[in-house]
Amino acid sequence: MNIIISMIIVTVSVFGGFMMAKGPMHVLVQPAEYLVIGGAVFGALVGYAPMSVFKKIIAAIPTVFKGSGIDKNTYTELMGLLLTIFNVIRKEGVLGIEKDLSDPHNSERFNRFPAVAHNHHAMELLVGSLRLFVDGVVNAFDLDKLMETEIETHHKEAAVIPSLINKAADALPGLGIVAAVLGVIITMQHIDGPPSEIGHHVAAALVGTFLGILLSYGYFQPMASSLEMINHETHVLLNAIRAGVVSFAGGAPPAVAMEFARKSIESNCRPTAEEMEEINQLVRKG
Repeated sequence: MNIIISMIIVTVSVFGGFMMAKGPMHVLVQPAEYLVIGGAVFGALVGYAPMSVFKKIIAAIPTVFKGSGIDKNTYTELMGLLLTIFNVIRKEGVLGIEKDLSDPHNSERFNRFPAVAHNHHAMELLVGSLRLFVDGVVNAFDLDKLMETEIETHHKEAAVIPSLINKAADALPGLGIVAAVLGVIITMQHIDGPPSEIGHHVAAALVGTFLGILLSYGYFQPMASSLEMINHETHVLLNAIRAGVVSFAGGAPPAVAMEFARKSIESNCRPTAEEMEEINQLVRKG
């Protein structure tokens, strides 16, 4: 949502200021300049990485506007889900959770906490680690290393997309100069024309420089930063799952394991001790 507000502010400020200075808006409508810059940056993105990564960039654009969806409610539900799982395992043994792990999407326990159950990355990490724990194939130390590796792999993979968008943002001012130079070349062909005609061509050429800089600093870089923040929020969520599961797998009682998970959450989303008590009561009733 912030990126939408950011783009509105940038657009209104730039074009509103231009209009306040009695700038003619029709001068900014230069389809040739838009084609040069738009086509060049698109071609550059295609060349930056394999086609599979380029498709991920396209798929990530809607995420910029939707956000990660991770907020305090997500962590409240995560605490509830982890506590439910830990209590079941402690009372019924690992077999008590085996049915849920075999079909997590249709698990009644998991679906009681939709903010977590509908988060693909969180569920993949949680279910995968719990399966290893239930099967007894790894100890707590190895499980910790395995989850750390999975989280880091995901983080590095996700970081590629904003990095490439940043590269495109860095290239845009230069591409704007390319468009401007092409405009100057056209202007030089009309150097013997009337001043009004030369002025029109110079203005058209300068639109290229303006557009390249505006797109870079006003739109592309904020989009890249927004994606980096989304990746960071996901990283924190996954680490909270890791902290809770590893602590419980190491023999800690559910209350202690929950505290490990809670302490790994950033302060703006971390449930308080009072809220944790409410979560505990809800889980007992459920």
